[in-house]
Amino acid sequence: MNLKHLISPATTSAKVKADSKKSVLETIGKSIANELPDIEFQQILTNLLNREKLGSTAIGHGVALPHCRLANLDEPIAAIVQLVKPIEFDANDNEAVDLFFGLLVPEDAEEQHLEILAKVAEKFSQAEFRNKLRAATTNEELYTVAISD
Repeated sequence: MNLKHLISPATTSAKVKADSKKSVLETIGKSIANELPDIEFQQILTNLLNREKLGSTAIGHGVALPHCRLANLDEPIAAIVQLVKPIEFDANDNEAVDLFFGLLVPEDAEEQHLEILAKVAEKFSQAEFRNKLRAATTNEELYTVAISD
């Protein structure tokens, strides 16, 4: 799956310093809110935090896929964040997380939401892809790796 239709250079953040779930979700929320002038950052953050309360979105191997649906969103949009230092994210494999793919989809797009999550999870399950993302040192490099097939 090519992530080009979900992320943009503006929603790509490499070498981020974060020390908590909330700070990573804030980074994701801010980068997406900057791209969506009709949606407020606080709405995105609240929805991401509420989803995380239902259970961790960490999928293992140092990866988490925070996601939520928003009522006033027209198209899916995502952000990718690479941390300088992994943080605890309640992963089933007990591995700290340093790669985040934050996904927002329209509220009524349940099937599309699940389909995108499955494809993204499959892509992030590939060790080679994760290693390339972790090796990126700039936003541009991270974006280029993320959209490569």
